[in-house]
Amino acid sequence: MSRKTKRNIFSFIILAALAGAAILLWPNTSVAPVNKAAEIPNVSQTVSATKVVEEQKEAAQISASVLMYHHVGSLPEKADTIRKGLTVSAEEFESHIKYLVDNDYQVMSFAKLDTLISQKKVPKKLVILTFDDGYDDNYNDALPIMKKYSVSGTFFIISNKVDSSEYMNQDQLKGLILAGNEIGSHSVSHPSLEKYNGQALEKELTKSKEDLEKITGSKIISFCYPAGKYNDDTVKAVKDAGYKYAVTTVSSNGIIDLDNTFTIPRYRISTGRNIEVLLK
Repeated sequence: MSRKTKRNIFSFIILAALAGAAILLWPNTSVAPVNKAAEIPNVSQTVSATKVVEEQKEAAQISASVLMYHHVGSLPEKADTIRKGLTVSAEEFESHIKYLVDNDYQVMSFAKLDTLISQKKVPKKLVILTFDDGYDDNYNDALPIMKKYSVSGTFFIISNKVDSSEYMNQDQLKGLILAGNEIGSHSVSHPSLEKYNGQALEKELTKSKEDLEKITGSKIISFCYPAGKYNDDTVKAVKDAGYKYAVTTVSSNGIIDLDNTFTIPRYRISTGRNIEVLLK
């Protein structure tokens, strides 16, 4: 074998060895297979979850107009401006109720609404009637009209005014219950509760509730802040006293927030108030 041939063989062996070493030392660049299903979000699940959230938000609010009345009936001869502003004639009150019934509104009390909420049967067109203070004209003038149209409402009673002149007596309160209405508390003595705290506040809330429950034999679940005055402490005390609903004098927007049933707004009704325009 010539010297040249030997040199070529040696060179080939060296090159082969280097190539083998390069293969062994070359980094592993293989990539594990990607799970595309894990990377791509399930669109149907995302849409479904969003829909549930939207439905929960919608369920937390209901369309409901709460109407606030005081006196219903005739004005006294020497009625002052305040009394005139708190009074709706029986004829005008009937026109309101007739309009609501003729236009397929379900007219009811908070107690009835509470039952429908638990049954998940809240109607789309809903109006809640409320009457503040417990005047005897509510029984003498408003109740016959409500019976005529088969509607109910919530009557907020100042408990220490029961059996007093111009206010309903115990038998009349029982009569309201028998006719399918609700009795709510308007405190013991109608003070500005935002100025009350401690035992004084508790008494106004709990004693009125207890006294009215004894008179009517019905659970009292609704409260009305006297003159619409309250603060955070008042609201907490109302909750602690065992009420489920509380109304204010803040103007309504036709919505009840079920996550906050202790500051429910209302439409104040006075002479000349157009119910049709109000509810549009």
